[in-house]
Amino acid sequence: MRATVAIFLLLLAGCAGSLNETRTIPAAPDVLTSIGRYRQAYVLAPGDVIEVLVDHMPEVSRTVTVRPDGMVSLPKAGDLHVAGLMPQEAAGLVRRELLRRIIDPEVTITVTNPREEKVFVAGEVGRPGALPLRDVPTAAQALIQAGDIGRSGKLSNVALIRLEPSGYLTAHILQSQARGKAGLLLTLQNVTLQPGDLLIVQETASSQFARVIQDYLNAPLGGLNQVLMPYAQLRVLQEISK
Repeated sequence: MRATVAIFLLLLAGCAGSLNETRTIPAAPDVLTSIGRYRQAYVLAPGDVIEVLVDHMPEVSRTVTVRPDGMVSLPKAGDLHVAGLMPQEAAGLVRRELLRRIIDPEVTITVTNPREEKVFVAGEVGRPGALPLRDVPTAAQALIQAGDIGRSGKLSNVALIRLEPSGYLTAHILQSQARGKAGLLLTLQNVTLQPGDLLIVQETASSQFARVIQDYLNAPLGGLNQVLMPYAQLRVLQEISK
């Protein structure tokens, strides 16, 4: 089985393209768009190394590693749970604790070892979750790594959700006229992934699949954030300058 997958990956390697190069995709994807605008935020996770800087107080400033339990230990602030928080949220937490002992502390937190870029696969695959982008630069490679495609989920029902620079979430429902699993994977090899992309595979009728994906876009702070954790979170853009 491993040899078969390896040979197929070699066949796929020469077919890479780009989602923007729709001429390489036999059937142009249907595109759905979210109503609201969002941004993707980096959230702290175990293993992150963070620099906690308290202005004019080197004796309190520290570089620490987020422990497996999500905690860090800091002078005068004690043990704090920072996993799942954005760096600026963690800085606010540290500041609130320091206010008990220090007058008006200014706290900044910087991640010194940002995690490598990820893409995400969800739905009816064997191993849903995050994958390093460097290992799976195309949609086909990501689905193969996720495993069991086409067994419970239909490979023809694949959507790529992407956060655009405008702040809108778009869902490209990837379609193909190719027949069979191999033909569909060759088509998906033309879709180059970007950091933070999310692929969803689901067994349902095509018309129902579009509604399922639109539901993801309409309420991303629930379903999509569950997929992105613990690496990132979508946050609403309250104000966008025009």
